[in-house]
Amino acid sequence: MKKNKIFLFFLVLSVFNSIYCQNKTFKYDFEYKPNVLRDSTILEKTVLDVKDDNLSIFRTEQEKISDSLIASTGLGSGRKMRFEDQFYVKKNLSKNEVFKSIQTMFREIFFIKINEELDWKILPEKNMIGTFNVQKATVNYGGRNWTAWFTIEIPIQNGPYIFYGLPGLIIKISDAENNFIFSLTEIKDSGKDVYYRTKGSEITWEQFKKLSENYYSDPLARVKSMGVPFKINDGNGNPVSVDMKLQADRMKKIIREDNNPIEFNHKIKYE
Repeated sequence: MKKNKIFLFFLVLSVFNSIYCQNKTFKYDFEYKPNVLRDSTILEKTVLDVKDDNLSIFRTEQEKISDSLIASTGLGSGRKMRFEDQFYVKKNLSKNEVFKSIQTMFREIFFIKINEELDWKILPEKNMIGTFNVQKATVNYGGRNWTAWFTIEIPIQNGPYIFYGLPGLIIKISDAENNFIFSLTEIKDSGKDVYYRTKGSEITWEQFKKLSENYYSDPLARVKSMGVPFKINDGNGNPVSVDMKLQADRMKKIIREDNNPIEFNHKIKYE
């Protein structure tokens, strides 16, 4: 009887692996607080595309649409003003490689290799989230303490953002202060083609700091050097010209005040 149970367990596990080694999209609601002094939060619709259980891309839904447009037309969208508000991550689990990607307003792409190890502590506490039986785990990453709930019912050792390495898919994960909360909302097939960023320059965290500081010193420096008029949306879809200095000062104010990066240990002091 015991042998039959063992055989049945491995048969079920084999079936699950067979199902989930196909390309899958896991959708997460991602709520985060850009300014710790305010209660307001931003809700992003994000996706984790898993390709053959090895390569995975985590990004916003808008960034996924943009990647597809770039692949088909060469034109994309979805770039954010603040680097700290970008959460694009590429993982290659067969090589244990994780890269965070940043894109500038001029579509320059940079990759930062995440070398910080995830030393998970799996706890005995279990619960239910939706229809999934989940188990608790904790980890420290980016100078923050995180609590994750994962399920072995989906035997994919992956999750949102940079997180991976647990015995099953991460259903929910949040930091201790609830500044960043990722919650699974949907699972679907992603089709054969998964378009994502492949070209870009690899930089270190120190180089990222310099890049960010240079950008903050004058967010519109590149626009000024090109000698082209700078226009913004008036809220009704109409482009209107703005005072470059006033606009740059507004951008600097947002960058300076909404400075709550997910990698708290790499926080930049904007002055």
